[in-house]
Amino acid sequence: MRAASSNASKLISAEDYAQKYLADMGFEHNLITARQDCCLEFLADCQPHTVLEVGCGPDLLIDRFDLAGSAIRKWVVVEPSSYADDFERRIKHSNKLALTRGYLEDQVPVLRDHLPGGFDAVLLSGLLHETTQPANMLNAAHDLLRDGGHLFVSVPNANSFHRLLAVEMGMMDSPTQLSDRNLELGHPVVYNRESLTEVIEDAGFQPEQFSGYMFKPFSNGQMAAILKTIGDDVVDGLNSLGKIFPDNAAEIAISARKPVNS
Repeated sequence: MRAASSNASKLISAEDYAQKYLADMGFEHNLITARQDCCLEFLADCQPHTVLEVGCGPDLLIDRFDLAGSAIRKWVVVEPSSYADDFERRIKHSNKLALTRGYLEDQVPVLRDHLPGGFDAVLLSGLLHETTQPANMLNAAHDLLRDGGHLFVSVPNANSFHRLLAVEMGMMDSPTQLSDRNLELGHPVVYNRESLTEVIEDAGFQPEQFSGYMFKPFSNGQMAAILKTIGDDVVDGLNSLGKIFPDNAAEIAISARKPVNS
């Protein structure tokens, strides 16, 4: 049975999300860099020849990847918002790049046409917490991966230190409570290590590695306000601390495999 349109699983439209996200970047730029660093480490580890990137965002990962010097034969982006415009301009300069506009869950047949045998790697970076139906997104990724293919999933962490601090201050009832920013962006859930692992396993994947990045003691707005004071060296140190203490990092990631003959 074909899944319902993914528009129904998002609390706000892709374009509304994109514009609200851009309106308050601040410390988010630092998180994007840390998130992309984690993606690049994943790609260096699994050495795929074909990549499906779900959602390219406002700062393109491909701009930080040495496509010409890599073994990548095809890099496909599926993106429903105007963020896709920048990626489309990159396509003119490389026959290895391709773009499909729309939500992953709705574009499975189109994306399968790119590689009927399945992709080597699928990137779901900073996305799973944006849908009310994560199983649909993960099932689509499962369908598009080859047997033995690699999945990367990253999300904000409910057990981030800044959330634990908010609970101790009486500002939140629990670490998984949705913040004002979550509500503004239409996030229906905040994952921790256990809940993220569970939803990935339920979709038929085998988690292989858990990691975290960026130790964030305060909210994004508060971090943005002190960036000039603390400087880049402190931010780099905070990113390293997130890797040392992943369970309390600002964001967490899981690398997983699609079992052979699954």
